[in-house]
Amino acid sequence: MKRHSACTMDCPDSCSFLVEKREDGTVRVTGNPDHPFTRGVICAKGAALPKRLSHPDRITRPLLKKDGAFTPISWDEALDLCAANITACRAHPSSILYLHGFSSHGVLAKAGDFLFGTLAASSKTGSMCDEAGCEATARDFGAVDQNAPSELLNAARIVNWGRDLSRSGVHTGMLVRQARKAGTKVLTISPGGDGNAPFSDAHVRVRPGTDRFLAAAVIKLLLDQNGPDQNGPGPAVLSRLANFQAFRQALSAWTLEDCLAACQVSLDQARDLLSWFTDPGPTSTLIGWGVQRHPLGGQNVRFINAVSVLAGQVGRPGAGVSFGIGSGRNLGPGFETAVPGFSGRLLLPRLGREILDADPPIRMIWVDAMNPVNQLPDAETTARAFETREFVVVMEAFLNDTARRANLILPCALPLEREDILGSYQHDWVNHSAQVLDPPGQVKTDYEIYRLLAERLGLTLPRAEDCLRRALAASPSLDISLEEMRERGFARPNRPTVAFPGLVFAHADGLCRLPEGLDPEPGPDPDYPLRLLTLISKRSHNSQMDQAAQSGLPTVFVAPDCTTGAPFIGRAAHLASPLGRLAVRVESLPGLHPSAIIMRRGGWMALNRSANPLIAPLVADMGGQAAYYGQYVCLEA
Repeated sequence: MKRHSACTMDCPDSCSFLVEKREDGTVRVTGNPDHPFTRGVICAKGAALPKRLSHPDRITRPLLKKDGAFTPISWDEALDLCAANITACRAHPSSILYLHGFSSHGVLAKAGDFLFGTLAASSKTGSMCDEAGCEATARDFGAVDQNAPSELLNAARIVNWGRDLSRSGVHTGMLVRQARKAGTKVLTISPGGDGNAPFSDAHVRVRPGTDRFLAAAVIKLLLDQNGPDQNGPGPAVLSRLANFQAFRQALSAWTLEDCLAACQVSLDQARDLLSWFTDPGPTSTLIGWGVQRHPLGGQNVRFINAVSVLAGQVGRPGAGVSFGIGSGRNLGPGFETAVPGFSGRLLLPRLGREILDADPPIRMIWVDAMNPVNQLPDAETTARAFETREFVVVMEAFLNDTARRANLILPCALPLEREDILGSYQHDWVNHSAQVLDPPGQVKTDYEIYRLLAERLGLTLPRAEDCLRRALAASPSLDISLEEMRERGFARPNRPTVAFPGLVFAHADGLCRLPEGLDPEPGPDPDYPLRLLTLISKRSHNSQMDQAAQSGLPTVFVAPDCTTGAPFIGRAAHLASPLGRLAVRVESLPGLHPSAIIMRRGGWMALNRSANPLIAPLVADMGGQAAYYGQYVCLEA
């Protein structure tokens, strides 16, 4: 028998699943063919969920660290210990740091936010990945919005600006393939080294981090087209801009030649790229979730947005710029918002140092749906900060790098083992993630853990079912009951498929804002000439990977013509930055920009496979986001 559920992992596709429990006890997960976005297809990570759920390394009992080793204890002991430590800190609630990540998201996944917000604990600000791009989009358009992904099928051309369609967003890749079969042309812009060749008709290789200069060069060419038969921005576009003259003045500080030199793209390539935006028919632009991970990543996104706006490629079917949407925008709040809220916020990209320097001191840390020791830059400082707190609680299913620093590990349910309702940050479909499997051993759902803890603290958590009903009832765009959602498995909100129609934007005056500065790209230290790009993996979701799959040296990739990297190709070496060294194996990757070096992210520090101890805690220009790709490194013997 098959039942529907949905993926709750941090992925834009938010897939709808069919889960089959076989007579032999095995479980098979496939894509739901009735879901209009999933269309019966899921990625390798989703298909591998049953293996992860039943993995022999999974933690299925609460574990307390005693004399450096973890010992099983009962749930009553564990929760009493949590309550005692929280009570000891309640006179100064900011000394409790609550960290909730996005590795599990949905309505009920916010139970910890409600509980620790009620306690007025400290929390985080900023992000690890996307906030610079989100803030850039909001600054330009007044809201984080985009055309529905299905509008790609109405495009004459697609400009894929930095998204690896082979590893991220498999269903967007499916739409691009479908569009190409119907005659749509696709151009990929990236530093190379991605899996986009099967999705692309042409490729422009750009120096890492300098996408804004390529966009600026195209805009300069566009603005120079002033003749009666040319395709420069017309009055209809210019009338929808709040600050065109200030933008043009900022752009004038750079010559076309300077912009092209900065991004290392030829004039002919820039002219060709301009035609992708100005030829007849709509052009849709996909912005990858990497261009914003640079120190000036927000500015990168803003200039890409500006190209599309000035070319009249926004607010129409088949066009638009797609960076993402808010995954919760089609759901109301499941938990009451009338709570005291968090008393302090620590900047996430510099979390380790912020914990160590906090005043009053952080005494207790609670981690939910996150692996900060592994995933944040300056990882050794983060690890030291965790190791020196009085009490650290980690809700986790495996002994990852953060769990190893815990005093107490609480085993939590994984996807398919808990119910929730969630949206996507790529499409508007809202999915019901049904509980179709019982959690193993003594594992509890996140919500149940928080409910039992709240009781011990004299607080009351709303009933889970009430939270789900409230989120649906308060939706600004859904008209569906919980019973109907459970029956159907998904619903599409009543939203338009075209964002900002007629170039009417979400700012109060309806006008678009263009960037008013174009800043130079920070250059490398001569001793560290290579830009480190820690890109996603195809087989595992960030650090959610099997320890057995992490044997041997991690692999890094350089271009065959990389002057400082080529001598190490096919050999073991050390990847080095001012923060340390990591033993690696070096391989060649044709097509990669010679100033870049790629390492797939997610490897564990405990197994000497993480690059994050080498990455400085840089902060992007917008959103308090980590600028991972600002780190320069070298290869050493």
